[in-house]
Amino acid sequence: MLDDSTVTFARGNAAGPLSGEARGKPYVVPCPSDFRDQVTALADKRGVSAGDLARAVLLLLPADALARVPDPGEPAADDREVVTLRSGPSKGRVLRRKPRLQVRLPGGYSMTDLRRALSLALDLAEGEQEIALENDTDKAARAEMERAGARASEEIESLHRIIETIRLRPVEKGVTSRGDALHALGFSPYAMPDRAEIKSRFRQLARIYHPDAPFGDHAVMSQLNEALERLIPF
Repeated sequence: MLDDSTVTFARGNAAGPLSGEARGKPYVVPCPSDFRDQVTALADKRGVSAGDLARAVLLLLPADALARVPDPGEPAADDREVVTLRSGPSKGRVLRRKPRLQVRLPGGYSMTDLRRALSLALDLAEGEQEIALENDTDKAARAEMERAGARASEEIESLHRIIETIRLRPVEKGVTSRGDALHALGFSPYAMPDRAEIKSRFRQLARIYHPDAPFGDHAVMSQLNEALERLIPF
C-alpha cells in the first residue's frame, strides 16, 4: 500500500493527539467490507480490538509518515451490510448501511487517519512494510548516500552524452576506398598506419561497437569489418 518498502520515523512527533485523554471517544469508521474483515480478523488473532491496532500505529508514527499511507477509502456504493436492529423503538427493523469499524480513541482524529493507521497495521502484520528506527546520525548518513547516488547518476548521464557525441557514425555511402576505411577506423583518411596499428584499433573499436556490447551498433560494426578487410586483405 505504501510506495516505499520501509516507513522510517524518528522519536517523538507521533501522528496525533494520543496523550492525556485516556478514556477517548467512540469513532464509527466507514470502510470497505473486505478491509473491515481483514482488520477484525487481525484484531481477533492478536487478542486485541481494532482500536488497539490503530493506537499502536498512531502512538509511534509521525503525522507526515502517516500521510504517505494510502487511504483505503469509503465503501463503494454497492458495498453495504445488512443489520437488524435488536432494541429500541425500531427493534426488528432491517437496515442496509455502510460497512464500518467501531473504535475508541482520544478525540481529534479524522476517518482518513484511522483508516490509514489500520491499513498500515495490516501491512506490518503481513510483512509488506517495515518500521525502521533512525537516529540523527543515521538520517545524515542516508541523506549523504542519496546525494552521492544523485551525483553518480548525473555523472553517468554526462558520460552517456559525451559518448553519444564522439561515437563513430557509419560512413554515409559505405566503405568504397582506402580513405573511407581509415575514416571508419577513426584514422585520418591520409594516415599510413601499419598492420599492427590497424588491428589494434579494430580490436579497441570492436569491444565498443560489437552488437553484444553495452554501446553496440550493428551498422558501425559491419563497417569496421569492411574497413579491416579493405586495409588488410586476406
